[in-house]
Amino acid sequence: MTSRILVPVDLDHLDKLDKALGIAAQTAKDSGATVTYVGVIDPVPTGSKHREGYEAQQQLDAFAGEQAKAHGIQTEEHIALRGDLHLHVGREIVAAAERAECDLIVMASHVPGFKDHFLTSNAGYVASHAPMSVYVVR
Repeated sequence: MTSRILVPVDLDHLDKLDKALGIAAQTAKDSGATVTYVGVIDPVPTGSKHREGYEAQQQLDAFAGEQAKAHGIQTEEHIALRGDLHLHVGREIVAAAERAECDLIVMASHVPGFKDHFLTSNAGYVASHAPMSVYVVR
């Protein structure tokens, strides 16, 4: 049984997350699970790092509240600030899922393109390295 679901979200590209958000919400509703939305952001390397993180957290809080109301589910939110811009987003997603003790990650992917044959996609990394189940939605 699924009790905690993690969904990585990019608030600038919500239009590409509809299917993943719907699947996560329905799975949560069916199993009584809590959905944790995580946003991984690259803080601009200035003194405003804390301000930027605070603003992103406010936006993610509002988004999680909207999802809870729209789907009748329990939600949480988490922002991961990457201090090293060279770190892989997939690594941050897996770490967030482990910290939140999630047993499922539902994430959107894209149709692989030419560059994906040379660079690992975030979804590919998560599916290969996460210790919990991963549902990749295209």
